[in-house]
Amino acid sequence: MAKLLLFASELQKELVVIAAIHQIGVKEQKAIDSLDEMAKAIRAHKNLDELVIFVHGYRGGMMLGEDAYTLDDPPVAKAFAKKTTKVEHIRFEGCWVGEEPNTMAAFGRFFDAKTVSGFTWVHWLNQITINLPKGTTAKSLESVLKSVPGTTSSLLPWIPPPPGGPALTQLASMASGGNATATVPLEWFQYSLDEKQPFNNNNIEHLGKHTYKLRKDATQKSVAAKNAKPYSEPTPPFDYVTVVL
Repeated sequence: MAKLLLFASELQKELVVIAAIHQIGVKEQKAIDSLDEMAKAIRAHKNLDELVIFVHGYRGGMMLGEDAYTLDDPPVAKAFAKKTTKVEHIRFEGCWVGEEPNTMAAFGRFFDAKTVSGFTWVHWLNQITINLPKGTTAKSLESVLKSVPGTTSSLLPWIPPPPGGPALTQLASMASGGNATATVPLEWFQYSLDEKQPFNNNNIEHLGKHTYKLRKDATQKSVAAKNAKPYSEPTPPFDYVTVVL
């Protein structure tokens, strides 16, 4: 079956990481900036194995253009009242969506989905351009990435591993014939929207203690739809919540 990646047009620059992580090709990507555009893009498919939604989010909700919708809002229910598309798995990449598994479950029912997933924290994506001196090797690149101008700590932990980000060998190969530059993606999660890049301005606390997380650090939490309920903690744990319908 097919895959579909829907994304807010303003997130075009960050799209490459999400597309690579989910292994979704260019022809399976579609920019959307309204609920109508979302509905039209989904209705173009009869069956989808995976639907990835990369738009700004909030607790159990998504932002489309200038509008915000909780996943079970009446306008959303109306847009998908007629079941024209069967979706196996739905994955939200927006911030905080996973804090309300109950509304994710409601959204999944519009498509007879098997699972709906989302993160409980804020998802940050950034990029930085680095210099690659001629002859750089994968081993020497580790030192380069620990001393990039404008940073105060290593970039290495925050570069998504392949396929989301480039392998060190891939970056090193760019400098085999001379000096080169590369734009490297960076990804991290934190609870607050107060962006504090973990690699700048000593934002990581002393002794290695900090609250930044990587995608792989998320606790994989599965909950049956009948038991799904909102998180009640002021600051929930960093979970990747999957509602099973």
